[in-house]
Amino acid sequence: MPSRRAPPLVIASLVCSCYSGASGTGEGDATTGAAATGGEGTGADTAADTTGEPVDCTSTQSPGAPVPMRRLTALQVQRTVAEILGVSTPLEVDDEKLFTFKSNVSSAVDFAGARGYLDFAEATVLATDRSTCAEPTEACTAWLFDDIGRRLFRRPLTPGERLGYGELFAAGSAEEGGGPEGARWVLEAMLQSPSFLYMDEVARPDGYLDDHSMAARLALTLWGANPDAVLLDRAAAGELSTPEQVQAEAARLLADPRSTGGLTDFVDQWLRLERLNDPDARPDLEALGAETLVAMRAEPVQLLSLMLAQQGDITTLFTSSETATSPLLAPLYGADIVEAGTTTMLDPTHRAGLLTLPGVMAALSHAEGTSPTLRGFNVLANVLCTPPPPPPPGVSVTLPEIGPDATTRERLEAHFSDPSCASCHAPMDGMGFTFESLDWLGRHRDEEHGKPIDDASTFPLDGVDVTVKGPVELAAALADSGTAPTCIARQWTSYAAGTPDKEATACLIEQLAADAREPDGLRAMLLGLVASDWYRMAPEVAP
Repeated sequence: MPSRRAPPLVIASLVCSCYSGASGTGEGDATTGAAATGGEGTGADTAADTTGEPVDCTSTQSPGAPVPMRRLTALQVQRTVAEILGVSTPLEVDDEKLFTFKSNVSSAVDFAGARGYLDFAEATVLATDRSTCAEPTEACTAWLFDDIGRRLFRRPLTPGERLGYGELFAAGSAEEGGGPEGARWVLEAMLQSPSFLYMDEVARPDGYLDDHSMAARLALTLWGANPDAVLLDRAAAGELSTPEQVQAEAARLLADPRSTGGLTDFVDQWLRLERLNDPDARPDLEALGAETLVAMRAEPVQLLSLMLAQQGDITTLFTSSETATSPLLAPLYGADIVEAGTTTMLDPTHRAGLLTLPGVMAALSHAEGTSPTLRGFNVLANVLCTPPPPPPPGVSVTLPEIGPDATTRERLEAHFSDPSCASCHAPMDGMGFTFESLDWLGRHRDEEHGKPIDDASTFPLDGVDVTVKGPVELAAALADSGTAPTCIARQWTSYAAGTPDKEATACLIEQLAADAREPDGLRAMLLGLVASDWYRMAPEVAP
């Protein structure tokens, strides 16, 4: 018989308090120390134990990803509740960060977190239309248990759950005066239940996830929210049992506008776009206005969606001079806009793909100044999966003052003329220098302090030194490299599985990277993973 893993007792005890009659009764960051100037965290997935050496692959078979029971992220909870109950409520609960991506696999829910879930449940249910339960009818029961409960828990309620929630409904109705209050008690309890907050996955006897667990993984990966009724119906009918069935349903989810949620979770964390809204990292960006910041943070996801719609491959993601049209971003692009319509065509001598978007460049800058170190570091760590080590203890990361008219490049070159800095900074800043024609807001510029921008640089790529001039040539070099597609396949695998890739996934990663280079390769990479054993199988359980 399949069995569910036991939920953490902290949340379970809170749910028990709800059942007894109560009406609704720090972010861990495993990143390494930064080599970047200013001591910023890397966000690099340094835990993966793939070696980077060529592998002899005859099969992509693997065990299931060894991911423990995961708690949904705050955004996944908020999206799900907004979809099901039609209410948008902020959730003040921290998420754990497992290297590059959020994955709540080890941190316990403390009192502050439990209080955050309680406040969220109470505020959400208070704003929810509960008129279906004006009278304790079968329609009310069906709405609570067969509709809302099934969609929140991502599976049908068990007989025991129906009985317990039925008793809670009766108690609330009697004590508070009517069906809507009974429904309030039930909904508040459901929103704090571990069956909602945790992915309590079930394995079949053959080791693969059962259909409801598979539906939950698919939706939370591709939508960043719970499955819809259609997906749950297919799970109930046993139609998510084969790789072909899973891939077909994943294609439906990816084509749905709700896929913006899942793609946002991936791209936003991969490219560190949260820095755009970090007043400590970028206090100057507030002056742009909230709507412009939203547009800057959304554009990278819009570009990925555009490339998917156009059946693009990994090369187009790096090199396309086309992007989504946004009047809010027009002032940042300025003369780089060649033509604006349904989409916007940009100057191909200044702009190429994902890495030259204003939001990406601004996220990887400092206030009122570019950061070749931060930009180069993130290319190495998140696009090539080869993060440099943190600076040695005692090494100063403060740039020298060599004159008020010195360019950023001149100051950095003076910094890594020190042999203790050069080994890391030369390749890292070398990549970062190629972006110097894009300022701290992602605007094109030709000079700094009256001096022409020097964005030519030489750095190692795929084991050989390459020389490029500017971000467009860098993008082309990355698209042509063997390392970048493999790294992006690793990033997608780590995000979707909720744990860094392992040596067992080496052949799967190579296949996904090869798929990504083909026509419609981006879609093939995304869908190829969800059909794999790594994604579809439950973790191996020690005897």
